[in-house]
Amino acid sequence: MKIRSIRARSLGIALPALSLLNLLSSAALAQSTPTQVVVTASRTEQILTDVLPHTTVLGRDAIEQSQLTDLSSLLAREAGFQFTQSGGRGSQSTAFLRGAASLQVLVLVDGVPMSKQDTTGAVSLEHIMLDQVERVEIVRGNVSAIYGSGALGGVIQVFTRQGQVGQTVYATAETGSLGTSRLNMGTQGKNGDFSYAVSLGSLSTRGINAANLSQSQNANADADGYRNDNHSVHLSYELGPEHKVGLRSAHFNGRFDYDVAGSFAEPTDVHRGATRIDSNTVYWTARLNPVWNSRLNYSDAKERNTTDTAGGYSFTTQAETRTRLLSWTHQVNLQSVVLSAGVDHQTQGIQAGMDGVTDLTRERTANAVYGGLVYARSVHSAQFNVRHDRVEGLAGKDSVYWGYGFDMTPQWKWIVSHSTAFNVPPLGYLYDPYSGNPNLRHETATTSEMGFQWVSGAHRLRTTWFDTRTKDLLLYDPTTWQFSNVSSVKNQGLETSYSGRIHTTDLRASLTLQNPLNEATGQILVRRAKTLASASVSHTIGLLALGGSIRYTGGRPDIEGKPGLNSYVLLDLTARYPLNRDWTLFGRIENATDSRYQTAFGYNQLPRTTTVGLSWKLKS
Repeated sequence: MKIRSIRARSLGIALPALSLLNLLSSAALAQSTPTQVVVTASRTEQILTDVLPHTTVLGRDAIEQSQLTDLSSLLAREAGFQFTQSGGRGSQSTAFLRGAASLQVLVLVDGVPMSKQDTTGAVSLEHIMLDQVERVEIVRGNVSAIYGSGALGGVIQVFTRQGQVGQTVYATAETGSLGTSRLNMGTQGKNGDFSYAVSLGSLSTRGINAANLSQSQNANADADGYRNDNHSVHLSYELGPEHKVGLRSAHFNGRFDYDVAGSFAEPTDVHRGATRIDSNTVYWTARLNPVWNSRLNYSDAKERNTTDTAGGYSFTTQAETRTRLLSWTHQVNLQSVVLSAGVDHQTQGIQAGMDGVTDLTRERTANAVYGGLVYARSVHSAQFNVRHDRVEGLAGKDSVYWGYGFDMTPQWKWIVSHSTAFNVPPLGYLYDPYSGNPNLRHETATTSEMGFQWVSGAHRLRTTWFDTRTKDLLLYDPTTWQFSNVSSVKNQGLETSYSGRIHTTDLRASLTLQNPLNEATGQILVRRAKTLASASVSHTIGLLALGGSIRYTGGRPDIEGKPGLNSYVLLDLTARYPLNRDWTLFGRIENATDSRYQTAFGYNQLPRTTTVGLSWKLKS
């Protein structure tokens, strides 16, 4: 599909929608919505409607309304996001944002980069449980000028639960299909200068046999179960009106069964895996004078992945990525201008091996200096960021972002931007003894964007045309059994997101039309859909809240030698009813139409499942 086709399709969909905006405007006049603040788009606090990059915020209310349990399921409803999984829950997965794979999408947990240094290039979103999450911010497009390597497709930042004014104690229990159960309990609040949030959770499911036995040779027909134990802690203390110290800690421990097929597999083989994620941060914030704020962070993040195969050929593998980050950032608030600057010192390490023998141990440092400017005055707004990164063993890299916004009317804003980005190869890509290639070059990319934003009361519509060109894309080459650089790829498209409220009805929708193309072969990049769409609604009738979500993923190619993957539609339904001030009964049906679909050839996804639960919340 050429970009003119994408534009034509987008226009055909957009024009009828625009005719409804006047109706929505009139309905919005009496509506108001809480002001949403975002920090990821510029490293400074901004009102969401003022942000220039295409950004989405999913707060705690949206998370609870969705009734979903893990981060990847929540993100799957958002513009430009796609999630694929080679097996059951917890098995190897890839997240795509604007057609960029996991390796090119930077995931932060409380500001800590979760970039893995092994040979998968995957980010373990499916193991991050929403019980521990306060809000999620999604910034689409190249933002390496703000965050450095790994932000070609965008940034997903997860903020764990935090203390609030007053005191809250809560608990949730649910049960459902496939032996699924979930428990969560916690407390959060503020007492004088001390704020706290502590949450504990557990989820388990028997699962299904994820292997499609008609497509997979010698796969085990057993059910692929999953269990996740998780907790988060946030403690902070105000030393005075100008200083605060704090501690954040998050832990996710997922254990899962998975399937392996092929001529070397046996139907009786048993495969088990585990992923443990730990993120810990201590910080100090200070107001050095009326306009100058400063923050000092030290973070230590680990992800340990293990697999265990028992059968005809038994073996275990293990890989642990560790990231230590020291960062010092500053923000100066002037009239119409916010200035920011900072320095990072990061240490990245990997230890990996098989059967208890470590055959890959590497560590490197990555240092960066960066600065930014956010300007807003009258009908004009602008953002400029520049960053210099120097990664040990690789050449230094400069990144730039600039964006401009113009308020054509009080409701309509025109936005244009241009950015450059880069992505360094993980240590496993470079030095793995079996598939590593020490001659790999880092990826580079440029993105140009133009779009519009419409805001009226509780309604926000954002549509963005983007053009991303990437050189030296990092891919595994099955012919050489090594990682290599692809000459160039591009993705052009249009993405649209909408959120709003009409009386007692909450609405969300997204549409992505894209063309992720490998220019070296002229082929669509594997497992990327050209069309993604979703819509969700939540309507309150008295005390009863009813919700529905529908999601469409277009057809897409699988890996070489495998048939293409068919398009599919998923429908989820939810209901929530407060029994009294403290107790709420809820339930959901996922994949309500029992669609049979695949995100990777050879592996089935979940059929229709139902869940019911009870939550208790006491506020004082």
